[in-house]
Amino acid sequence: MSDTQWPRYEVFQQEAPDKPVLHNGSVHAPDIEMALLNARDVFARRPEASQLWVAAAERITSRTREELAAGEPAPSTAGEPQTYCLFGKLAQQAQASLLGEVQAASGAAAIATAQTDFEAQKVLRWWAVPLAALLKSDPAEADPMFAPAREKTYKDQAEYPVVTMMRKLRAGKRLDE
Repeated sequence: MSDTQWPRYEVFQQEAPDKPVLHNGSVHAPDIEMALLNARDVFARRPEASQLWVAAAERITSRTREELAAGEPAPSTAGEPQTYCLFGKLAQQAQASLLGEVQAASGAAAIATAQTDFEAQKVLRWWAVPLAALLKSDPAEADPMFAPAREKTYKDQAEYPVVTMMRKLRAGKRLDE
């Protein structure tokens, strides 16, 4: 039996140009372009968005603070230096946020560099994402990409009067009263 699961892509979202880029979740898709569209459908329906980024999960190097403290070797493939976007989870209940960029030959080297560059942040988990592995929506196309969802009534909780309906049913009233 063959594996029929599509690859997993991590999704990063920026609500507005002046807001941070945050990890928002993941989607499965046959390719990165479809992952961006799936991300829009899944994550940009209700909250505002000015940009979405996606990257194949297999391209992300991840290390926890505990792994780094234990000195566990990180899997890495050294190569030509490239730009890595560094994301850090700063609290247990927080999303990972973009901390900055570094030049490094591998994801593990990028995290090692980031530890000194961003040591004041007290990061719980690091993600190093090669800039070349990210597909980003174009901020200039934010309106056509995200605006249609702003008009939909499913964004408004008032469109779901479930509590009111349940109260009427419990009281033995008809729903059209």
